[in-house]
Amino acid sequence: MKYLRNTLLMILAVALIMPSPLVLAEGVSSTTQESKVDDVQTVDNSLKSAEEVKDPVVDKEQINSNSNSSSQSSENPEASTENSSIDSPSENPATNESSKSEPNPESEPPKIDNSDESTEEHAPILISKISQGKKYVEIYNPTNQNVNLAGWKIEYHTGSGVETVGKIFKDEVISANGFLVLSNDKMLAGAIKFDNNLGLAQNDGSVVLSRSDGSVSDTVGWGSNSKSAGSPIKGSVKIVWRCFIGENIIDSKNNSTDFLSSKGSDNQEIVPYSRPNCKSSEHKPESPKELNKCEGLKLSEIASNIDEQFIEIVNSGEKTVITTGCKLTIGDSGVRENIGDIELNPGEFLVIKIKSTNLKLPKTKGKVYLLDEAGSKIDSAEYEKLAKSSSWSLIDDEWMQTFMITENSENIFKEYPDCQSGYERNVLGRCVKIATPPVESLCPVGQYRHPETHRCRKIEATKTITPCKDGYYRSEETGRCRSIASAAAKTLKPCPEGQFRNSATGRCKKIASTDDIAKECPEGFERNPQTKRCRKIKSANMPTVGSAAAEVKQVAGATWGWWVFGGVSLLAVGYGVWQWRWEISQFVRKIRESIKSANGK
Repeated sequence: MKYLRNTLLMILAVALIMPSPLVLAEGVSSTTQESKVDDVQTVDNSLKSAEEVKDPVVDKEQINSNSNSSSQSSENPEASTENSSIDSPSENPATNESSKSEPNPESEPPKIDNSDESTEEHAPILISKISQGKKYVEIYNPTNQNVNLAGWKIEYHTGSGVETVGKIFKDEVISANGFLVLSNDKMLAGAIKFDNNLGLAQNDGSVVLSRSDGSVSDTVGWGSNSKSAGSPIKGSVKIVWRCFIGENIIDSKNNSTDFLSSKGSDNQEIVPYSRPNCKSSEHKPESPKELNKCEGLKLSEIASNIDEQFIEIVNSGEKTVITTGCKLTIGDSGVRENIGDIELNPGEFLVIKIKSTNLKLPKTKGKVYLLDEAGSKIDSAEYEKLAKSSSWSLIDDEWMQTFMITENSENIFKEYPDCQSGYERNVLGRCVKIATPPVESLCPVGQYRHPETHRCRKIEATKTITPCKDGYYRSEETGRCRSIASAAAKTLKPCPEGQFRNSATGRCKKIASTDDIAKECPEGFERNPQTKRCRKIKSANMPTVGSAAAEVKQVAGATWGWWVFGGVSLLAVGYGVWQWRWEISQFVRKIRESIKSANGK
């Protein structure tokens, strides 16, 4: 009871001290509303300063002040925005009513504005070229800072009002004062692909570039039935483009005067990434200067999987090349890196360090493009599964992996990397430990080490041959001394007359005469080939005496055969009776019935 009383007293004291929730909510709501107004004013002021100082956009009014359309379109569209952003919440009845609505005590505190992020979100990115014939869209960043296009999108509207979302950007970045081309044409190197193919009809249509917050950054329309900024461009076009005055792009918010078009009647060639100039008096594009084709330049080596990545270029032509406008790009990133103004003599190399560029070179798999000033592909090289500490090099007009990094010099093929200290590469291409031969001790005095067995052997003294005694000679076969008299005694004597010496036995043998030829055997005899004697010929039809045991054996064999035949026959009859037992029983039953019927009669 005591605890209950103390609890009730504490609740009453807290209720008296704390203010009303309605008062607290009104205070928070008014504070939040004021902070939002301050944020809007900050964003508008930062945009105004960015467009007045950084954005190199030229108003059409500066080119032709006598044109009524240009003077009307050159009015500052920021005045109304700026005035509306300065208005206080008290002057807007709708805002006051919303601020006095239901209290929201969970309102978040105002966020601190970041001028860089606000400028990037509201950057005045422009559509610089639309090619209805080649199906590409080019956008231009007139600001002096890179802009991340995450959340931005490009939409295409047909003359009948059908809408197609061509591209929703993810993390693409457009460089300061740079271009970004969108196309599904594989021949256009470095272009970012559309999510959906755009029709881009030549008669009428429009392309809308929207920011991540849904606001429109630029609209370009052509033909009678199309969305446009100001008046649309006349239809039946193959390409429309904005032109530049110096480094500044034309933008007066009127498509019909800002854009020039090609209907195929002129010889003007407008290519991506170009800046066609305009004459201030006629407002027509001047003939663009001849772009550097970077002839003779080729990719030579791509060292992507090493600590300090680089791309090597070589002048393979016979003339000196200046690399002004020549570019490098990797894959479909859309980032292009200018090589710079460098003079390359024939056969001279140029190394571009990746860390000093905006390029990102994948280590093991990627594709590198070399572009000319117009953005056309000069050379390309694709690599994959590139090993550590190797490079993708052009050797004898063939791209291959090599472990010999040759920066600023001719490429050399090396199949394997160097082995560690104390190892060597065997015939299978593996690093194996170098075998060290054992240290051999010295042989004792009077011995030497055999070169094959590596064992110590006694040094043999050279033997001197003593001459034989008188009456002896040294045999060439045995090397021993033999008696001359005994050798003479063993000399073979000639055979007597009528004999010859057999070469096999060394003996004398009588020479055969006609008397020694064997005579023919008598009738009924033949000569034995072994003894050479005549023997009686044996008759082949001599009668043989019958054997009683053989006859008994034949009788016994015949009896046994009859027993086997009888047993097999009995088994066959039994098997047939078993198979036809039902038919036999039916036959017997019919015979019995017939007998019974006969007896009954």
